[in-house]
Amino acid sequence: MLNESNIILEAFGLKILKISDIATIFARNLCQNDLLLFSGDVGTGKTEFSRFIIKARAKMEDVVLNEVSSPTFSIVNKYKFQSCRISHIDLYRIQSEEELSELGIPDLFDDHITLLEWPEILETIILSRHVKIYIKENVKFKNCRDLKIEFLGEGWDELIDSLLIDGHCNRK
Repeated sequence: MLNESNIILEAFGLKILKISDIATIFARNLCQNDLLLFSGDVGTGKTEFSRFIIKARAKMEDVVLNEVSSPTFSIVNKYKFQSCRISHIDLYRIQSEEELSELGIPDLFDDHITLLEWPEILETIILSRHVKIYIKENVKFKNCRDLKIEFLGEGWDELIDSLLIDGHCNRK
């Protein structure tokens, strides 16, 4: 069961460049063991947001990544950097918690920055510290997205402050 959130930030009508800016803020502030859960309809930008985070971290560490592919079919893509390891996971095709365990996915939460799409299958697993990012299409502006970012647990202050200071998000 996912615990209730502590702090909620929102942003509306974001173009792709603004989402990239927000992802860069995440990349600068994420540490080993951080868990981001991405929810939203198919095609709303969960994978793109994750790609932006991975590319921003690579740029920060002067690492050349030829491609940051979607984990839709591989389920897990791993990236190793000097300061951390990132796992990009897509649970869309996972049917049960048993499959999660067989793939060793919960073990990654302990020593990776984990970017996890389609977290709904985790509903019975207690996650004490995570960020849940809801992405949806903006009803007013074509090709724009709305974000709702829920922070659960301690240790997110720098990330929250960075998002608020840059003016990309507002506190709900």
